[in-house]
Amino acid sequence: MNLSQEVSLMYKKLIALSALGLAMSAQAQTNVIIYGTVDTGFVKETGSSTRMDESAANLIGVRGSEELANGIKATFQLERQFQLPDGTNKETYSLDDSISRALGNRGQTIDWTGAANVGLEGPWGWVRLGRVNEMSSEFFTELDPFLQAATGSALAKYNLLRSEQLSNTVRYDSPEFAGFVVGLTYTLSADDHKKPVGVNSDIYNAGFGGSLRYSNGPVSLMTNYNRQADSNKSFVWNIGGAYTLGDWRFSAGYQGSQLKNLSSIPDLDLGVDTPINQKEWLLGVQYHIGQGTINASYNRASVDKTAHDGDVNKYALGYTYDLSKRTQLYGMVSYTDSDNSFVGSIYNNNGAERESVTGVQVGITHSF
Repeated sequence: MNLSQEVSLMYKKLIALSALGLAMSAQAQTNVIIYGTVDTGFVKETGSSTRMDESAANLIGVRGSEELANGIKATFQLERQFQLPDGTNKETYSLDDSISRALGNRGQTIDWTGAANVGLEGPWGWVRLGRVNEMSSEFFTELDPFLQAATGSALAKYNLLRSEQLSNTVRYDSPEFAGFVVGLTYTLSADDHKKPVGVNSDIYNAGFGGSLRYSNGPVSLMTNYNRQADSNKSFVWNIGGAYTLGDWRFSAGYQGSQLKNLSSIPDLDLGVDTPINQKEWLLGVQYHIGQGTINASYNRASVDKTAHDGDVNKYALGYTYDLSKRTQLYGMVSYTDSDNSFVGSIYNNNGAERESVTGVQVGITHSF
């Protein structure tokens, strides 16, 4: 090797080392992750034509953090949900979003339909501001073998007070202490200076929530509460737990809610008259066998303070097969039996005004 070749080789090594150093420096300062889920399949339910639908929410998100001083880091998260079969944006049902629109506190579209927040995390916990996951929905979902999705979903998913996200909210999650984690949220009330004509002043209230979770080996327990902002102090709460024994996982939960009188809010269409009370019970079991999991659940719910009070029972059975750590095939069947068509219109997965609905769903999901 002549001198010019040696110089050229050394130059290339210096460039490579410099690039590696810059990359390592940037990685030490910031960490950005792109993630998401793509899921679709076929669904056939009584009263509806066969359609393509999801079992897990289709979304693409980006989250990241920047190391600051004294063990503190800045965090951010942005998520957009969409309909995979046709590529359109998806806006999940949320009482929080519906009320905000009706009170003139928000436009008609939401660009970031999942989480959208910025925060600080340190030894004292994690504080986020913006649009955050609502805790009573986020953690109660973990008890459902079907993760409150698809035709096999627990009846708690259809509670009228359920909101997957809360906007204009501050959320705090504590560090773990002896297996316990505490969560708190505070949601700002809408600007009552923009109050539409005829809206009762009692509608306006700040929202707040609390969560207490415990996890130790095979045992997990939780209880959650959320008072919805601008809802005449309507609230939902739940309690439950799960136990893992070898390849088996057993779960149980209860949820109750009181949706107060919201009749003075114009253009708020919930499909029912208020006030209305709801109760939901869940029993779930999962069994891991080979590369698959058998999922089963029994759900019961009741509706009262309406002209058509009644109960509903739901049975669901499903199977997921792991093609890899990130890709699954799934299939499920469910049967929902209600006392009357009004109760059915609330709890049937397709919203059909029927006393009974049978649903079948098969599909594929991939996470990245």
